[in-house]
Amino acid sequence: MTLYPKLITDVLKQVIYPGTKKSIIESEMLADDVRIDGQKVSFTLIFPRETDPFLKSTLKAVEAQLHYSLGKDIEVSINTEFRSAPRPEVGKLLPEVKNIIAVSSGKGGVGKSTVAANLAIALARLGYKVGLLDTDIFGPSMPKMFGVETERPYAVEKNGRQLIEPLEKYGVKLLSIGFFVNPDTATLWRGSMASNALKQLIADADWGELDYFILDTPPGTSDIHLTLLQTLAITGAVIVSTPQAVALAMREKGLICIAMRRSTCQFLGWLKTWHGSLRPNSRKTNTTSSVRTAARISPRN
Repeated sequence: MTLYPKLITDVLKQVIYPGTKKSIIESEMLADDVRIDGQKVSFTLIFPRETDPFLKSTLKAVEAQLHYSLGKDIEVSINTEFRSAPRPEVGKLLPEVKNIIAVSSGKGGVGKSTVAANLAIALARLGYKVGLLDTDIFGPSMPKMFGVETERPYAVEKNGRQLIEPLEKYGVKLLSIGFFVNPDTATLWRGSMASNALKQLIADADWGELDYFILDTPPGTSDIHLTLLQTLAITGAVIVSTPQAVALAMREKGLICIAMRRSTCQFLGWLKTWHGSLRPNSRKTNTTSSVRTAARISPRN
C-alpha cells in the first residue's frame, strides 16, 4: 500500500481523544509535520499538558488504528508536544513562598483543622500573605469551615501553564480537594491517585507570593505525608492533640515523631485543644489529667 499524508489524516479521524470526546483531527492535535518514507510514518501529536492522563492510552490507540487500517508492516514513530509549559521540578516548586507550616495530629477529631484555619486567618489579619491547603484528600473540611462549599476554583493561564486559581476568604488563599469532588460521595482512591491529586493542588495552582503556606494535614501517617515531605521543603510543624491517653498514644506514632528526624522541618510546638472535664453538679473543671499528660509529652531532644 502506498502511504501519503491524507491517508494518515483520514485514519486519525477514527481515533477519539477522551479529553475532548472528539477525534484527534477535530481536537487539532496533529501537528503539520507528517513524514512518510516508504513504510515508515512519523508525526507529532500535541497534548494539552505533560501530565495528561490520556497521553499513553491515546498513543497506543493511534498506533493500533494505523496498524489496523494500513497494515502491520508499517513503522510508526509518534512524537509528543504540549500546549502548556511543564510543571516545575520538585526543588523549584513555590519559589515565592517563604514559610511552609504543617499542622498535624496523630489522631483525628482533635481540632487540627480548626487550628489550621484559625492560624491562617490570624496571620492574614496581622498583615501577612497567607495560603491554606487542605491536604486531607479523604476527609476535606476547609470548604465548610470557610463557608465556601458551593464555590469552585477556576483556571488561569500564567507563564504558558493552566493553573488553578485558589479561592480567597478572610484574606486567605484556599484550596481543597473538597472543591472538586462530590461532598455526598466517599472518595475511594488508592494512595497513588490521592498523592497525584495533592501534587496538582500544590504545583498546578497559582499560589503566588506568600509569607506563610499552611498545610492542614490528615491525622496519623500515610502516603499524603510522604508526598508532602518529598514535594515541599516544610519549614515548621505544629502538633495538635488532646491529653487523653488514646490521642497521646497516636501522637507518639504520628507524623512529626517520624518526619522531624528525617527532614529539616522544625518543631514549632504542641497545642492542646482540651482543657479538662466539667465535674458533675459543679462549675469546676478537672484538669489533673491534662497537666499530667502535658508534662509527659513535652518535646524531646
